[in-house]
Amino acid sequence: MRKRLRSRVVGAILLALALIAGACGDDDGSGGDTNDGPTTTVGSKDGPTITVGSTNFGEQLILGEIYAQVLEANGYPTARMFNLGTRDIVNPALKSGDIDLLAEYTGTLLTFEGGTSTTDSDETNAALQAAIEDDGLVALAYAPAQDKNGIVVTADTAAELGLTKVSDLAAHNGTLVFGGPPECPDREFCLIGLQGVYGLDFARFVPLDVGGPLTVAALEGGEIDVALLFTSDGVIAAKGLVLLEDDMSLQPAENIVPVLHGDIIDAYGDELVDLLDSVSAAITTAELSALNKRYGIDAVDPDVLAREWLTEKGFLP
Repeated sequence: MRKRLRSRVVGAILLALALIAGACGDDDGSGGDTNDGPTTTVGSKDGPTITVGSTNFGEQLILGEIYAQVLEANGYPTARMFNLGTRDIVNPALKSGDIDLLAEYTGTLLTFEGGTSTTDSDETNAALQAAIEDDGLVALAYAPAQDKNGIVVTADTAAELGLTKVSDLAAHNGTLVFGGPPECPDREFCLIGLQGVYGLDFARFVPLDVGGPLTVAALEGGEIDVALLFTSDGVIAAKGLVLLEDDMSLQPAENIVPVLHGDIIDAYGDELVDLLDSVSAAITTAELSALNKRYGIDAVDPDVLAREWLTEKGFLP
């Protein structure tokens, strides 16, 4: 496996800049999660410290805590490097070995590495594994949870029109108003795909924001009937919205997947891989949405959310 000393200097500089940025602001405007540098837990297992990283938004902090806490509970020496910034920061840090584990998104990371994601989760993850292999990285088994474009309606609309999947909307062509990001009409995974793949014809399109408060307010206020949000958005759980099944597989796979250094796997073997795979297997989109809701709306700290979830799933006593 690639030696982790390569690019250490560059990685250290990037992390130093990220730490400075983290100390000057917060991850999503809600405050309270600035990066104060690495925190380390000494484990009972003999081997290298596993540094868990995260980018700079709530879902990443929650996932980082989930993986870090289960490692700690099972005796692995663990450190945290959270809220480091965007993928432009964390990706070089992961490749250089300054962080060892990152909760990633299969399609997004594959695209970032120059590949092309597909709607098939297995195929996308296999392509991702091949794309990052030369950097000494390994994508483990992916979670059922996905954070990608989702088509959403209110519970009342779903009940009134009998909607459970995106294809159900075709029965109401020409009658429903669709709202989403301003660029949606020009995107293949938004309006173009909904028309071409599903044959949907909306009465009109309302340009709003990218899965944000304007879209939610318009949906709740009846200004639009159908909205584009992110599938793991906490507002779906908070507002009791209905996420329609992408039954014709328009959206590329975006499964949550832990990406690790191969040398960490070499050091700890299948026991580590099996542990992380079992945790990932328990993370669903609906549960991630609920966790995001408790973080973003109820203001529960990520470490508390992770500990409660791990306990509920039987990974912690």
